[in-house]
Parts: sequence; structure tokens; C-alpha cells
Amino acid sequence: MNRPEDRDGDTEEQAVNHGLPHWTEPGTGQTPTVSNQGSAKSETWSTLSDGPQWADDPVSAEDEQVPKAPPRVDLTIGDEVKTEDFFSYEKPADLAETTESIISEGKRSRRSGMGSKETLTRIATGLVLAGMVILCLAISKLVTVVLIAVMLGVAATELFQSLFKVGWQPPTLVGLVASVCMPLAAYWRGEGAIGLVLFLTVLTGALWYLLGIGGPRPVPNLSALMLGVVYVGFLGSHAVLLLDDPKGKGLFLAAILLAAGYDIGGYFIGQALGRSPLTEASPNKTIEGLLGGTVATVGVGVLLSVFNVGPFDGEPFGFSNALLLGIVVAVIAPIGDLAESLIKRDLKIKDMGTVLPGHGGVLDRCDTLLFVLPTVFYMVKIMG
Repeated sequence: MNRPEDRDGDTEEQAVNHGLPHWTEPGTGQTPTVSNQGSAKSETWSTLSDGPQWADDPVSAEDEQVPKAPPRVDLTIGDEVKTEDFFSYEKPADLAETTESIISEGKRSRRSGMGSKETLTRIATGLVLAGMVILCLAISKLVTVVLIAVMLGVAATELFQSLFKVGWQPPTLVGLVASVCMPLAAYWRGEGAIGLVLFLTVLTGALWYLLGIGGPRPVPNLSALMLGVVYVGFLGSHAVLLLDDPKGKGLFLAAILLAAGYDIGGYFIGQALGRSPLTEASPNKTIEGLLGGTVATVGVGVLLSVFNVGPFDGEPFGFSNALLLGIVVAVIAPIGDLAESLIKRDLKIKDMGTVLPGHGGVLDRCDTLLFVLPTVFYMVKIMG
């Protein structure tokens, strides 16, 4: 009796050669197994270093595969290749410094004497800036507002440029326009205009990326945009709000004197007596300098009342109000000073700019003042 061929056309003899019983034979009750004895390894599997292994093959220690760690995913800010938009900067020389060099710079700064060339340069630059402010105050309120807007524009440029150097790509043009327009808007329509500029900044920043102008990574770069606008434009605009007071020139001058008191007291006391580092965020700051700046700020607050600066002549504020203001500013001023140091530490740069000899950039000079201006404005509101 001839047996039929299987589905693949194999005959009975070919089926026996396969080592499997024919489908017409009765079952044996055994579990089918596949043996690899005498079978040649497949060329396909042999090309793989970790090809299949049979259960009965002994595995030596050398053949054991060590589990591989998952691949590291590095998150970067912006693109590997920066996209150039309408108002982007040319790639500048790398000014980033290592942490060790920053610490070394701090140590050298503390060793420099009070009569050094650097100190004399700082004093000369400070006197020039003070003269510019006094001259603008003497001319008119509008001229002073224009000076404030220009200074904030330069400070914002320094901050955005520093962010760009390390890979951030915020909408620079949007940030500069907002930082300059905010004090002008406050002069035009008062305190409420600042909120309007903030809203328009967020709106424009969102459209910047929705329209594809700003490229990828909108979240970190929009965050960098708002950091610059709020830190420089919003805080700095309180200078214009102080000028809106009937004794605004005196209040604005009082805020400058309080900030300068902390900076000058902290600098000279730190140079003369500084031995104990204050924080890693700013290696050249010392505890002695902090205490010196605090005492100097409170002293300036007392002098505001003694010399009848601004409203601190008893109408409406007297000695106790001036003293309280000096104490509050003495607490806030070092935070403003260290906040900028924290940003520079994160960006690994020494100074935000170089336009002011002996001081670095405008933002380096005005870091304390940016926090003192809102402090004076809201303290006057509370005490009034």
C-alpha cells in the first residue's frame, strides 16, 4: 500500500530521515524534543556574538554575557548647532571658567589691598555713575527714566548674551524689547503697565516658537526669557515707580544710597578683615564682609533721616521708619548680591560684562540695587 506524500511533497523515506514518526503511526506518549547533536551551527546565528544557546550546552564563565548598562541619555539645552535667528549673537570667545579658577580669582581678590589699582578703578567708575544719576535727576524725571531704560537694556543684553554662550537660545529680541519697554510703560501708565508688558512678553514668546522662529526646545528657552525679563526688567522698573511718588527723586536716591552702602561696606570690610568664606556661590564673599555691609546699610538708613533725604524728614516718615527701612534692606541686599553670583556660578563666568571698568558689567554693578528698589517701594507703601 502506497502512503500518500506529506504537504511539502516529502515521501515516506524522506519523513523517516527527518527522525519524526509518520502521522499515520500511533503515538508513543513521549514529549517531542529537538536534539542538536550532529547538527551544524547555522551561519546566520554564528554571525551574532550572543546567538541562541541550547539548554544542554554547557556555558563557560567566559561566554557569560555581562548585563549591559542602559545607554546614557544626555539632555542638552538647545541644538548641537545653534540656529541663528534675527537677533542672535555671533559666537564669541569662550569666557567660561572652571570652578577652580573662580575660587582662585576670589582668593586673589581678597589679597588685593584697598589701595590697589583695581580698587581705585572701582571707586572712579562708581563716582562717574553717581554723577550721571545726579545729573539726570537734576535735569528732569523723563531724562532719568530714559537713563533707567538704557541701563536695564544693557543689563538684559549682558544676561541674554551670557545665557547664549553656554547653549541657551531664548528669544533675545523679545527679552530686550520687554526689558526696555517695561520702565517706559511704568512711566506712561504706572504700576499696572508692568503686568501688561509681562503678559505681552509671554504671548510673544509663545508665538515665537509656534511660528517656528525660535527653533526647538521652547520650554527651557522660554524659561530663560522670563528669567531675564523678570530679573532685570520687572525688578528694575520699580525705580520708575519710586519716581512717581511726590518725593520720588528722594526715594530713588535713598534706594541707590542704601544699595551702595551695602556694596561699599561689604567690599572694604571684606578686603580689610575678610577671612571666613560666606558661600560657595561667591568664593570672594566673606562673613566679615556681609556683617560690614549690613552695618553700613543700617547706618545709611539712619543718615537718611538725619539729613532729611526724600520723605525721611518727618513728613511722612521719621527716624524710626528710616531705621526700619535700613534693617529690611540690610536683609534683602545680600540676597540680591548672591543671586547674581549664583547665576554666574551656574554659567561658569566671572562677570556678566566688561563695560564698567573695575565692576564688570552693568548687571554686576546693579545686582544689589535690583532687589533694593522693590524693597524700598513696598516698604514705603506699607509704612505710608
